[in-house]
Amino acid sequence: MAEIRAIRADEMEQVAALFNNAYRIGMTTARGWTENLPPEETIAVVEKERVASFVRMNRYRVWVGGGEMGMGGIGAVSTWADLQGKGYAGKLIRESVRIMRERGDAVSALYPFSHRYYGKFGWASMGERIIYTDTRQDNLMPYEERALVRRCLGEEDIERLDTAYRTYALRFNGMVVRTRENWLRRLKHLMDEKGQAYLIENDGKPIGYFFCENVAAQPWGYECITRDFACATLEAYRAMFGFLAMLPTNVTKITITAPAFPPLIEHFKEPSFTMKWGVPLQYRVVDVERAVAARGFLPEAHGRFIIAVQDTCGDWNTGMWEIEVQDGHGKARRNPAARAELEMTIRQFSQLFMGHLDMVGLARQGLFSSVSIQTLQLVNTLFHDRPVHLIDAF
Repeated sequence: MAEIRAIRADEMEQVAALFNNAYRIGMTTARGWTENLPPEETIAVVEKERVASFVRMNRYRVWVGGGEMGMGGIGAVSTWADLQGKGYAGKLIRESVRIMRERGDAVSALYPFSHRYYGKFGWASMGERIIYTDTRQDNLMPYEERALVRRCLGEEDIERLDTAYRTYALRFNGMVVRTRENWLRRLKHLMDEKGQAYLIENDGKPIGYFFCENVAAQPWGYECITRDFACATLEAYRAMFGFLAMLPTNVTKITITAPAFPPLIEHFKEPSFTMKWGVPLQYRVVDVERAVAARGFLPEAHGRFIIAVQDTCGDWNTGMWEIEVQDGHGKARRNPAARAELEMTIRQFSQLFMGHLDMVGLARQGLFSSVSIQTLQLVNTLFHDRPVHLIDAF
């Protein structure tokens, strides 16, 4: 008989074998994935003493609206090939929502293999990105601000990296609060993969950073990939692009992955490159009451509305909620006697909560036409404050 529980320390080799089967990464890499794996962050289906299916709920802190809250990062979802089709992964995903709520998480994020699959469990797609690729140094603006770039010295520069990152991250919803250990892991991984880290400073003040990952290109040379970066000012953007424009000739291709907003086209001489637009991320509200209380709001945001939420994986979220925002703080309380001004599934509410939905814009396109324009304008004022972005992967 199959049971659902956290894995045990003596089952790590089984988990590694499962990872290798699911992701075809080889046992050496798979064992590396299980190294220092906290059992309390795991949930598995164990069938006849075999770890049949597995989910990890990584513990993070993230910013939403400038407020900090617990986030469960769903990762390493895997089921043995010969046991697929039994619904094991679905059972674990449902159970993970309950576990994340019980341990205090307000939201959850994941990078889906299928947006539709995880959408069944309440995760909603958001966080548009653009990959600017198929370009070379001579198409980047050679800004003089490149003189503000210097090599990152590693561990001794972590505080300066984090200062630049925090300024940038707080302009988005969903970015991870990075710890010193997080920075150490990222720097080690970058160096192990033949990458480099650079700081951008003005008058001794950190205003940005960027990582350059080097990947072998065909037929020769290297592709420089920049996807972990933070630019707190226009000057910092100009410094990063000016530096990339002067890379040596053995870099034959440059790729930059960035949030869709702000656009970066102005930093190219000509739009003779490929732009790949995508939505790699899904977020979900795990606990409506906790999430609203932890979220930050703009100073001018204030008001109250009634919303009916439906969550098939979390009955604690289902029902009538009165949401009120005042002085940068929010509160959600149950009000079963009230009449709903707005009705949403947990997926829609998650998009609203994360600032992804422009309710007035949707109404102008004929959607949410049954909701009063006053309510839509209020909801926009409260929640439509920042774009969604997440650099960290799990």
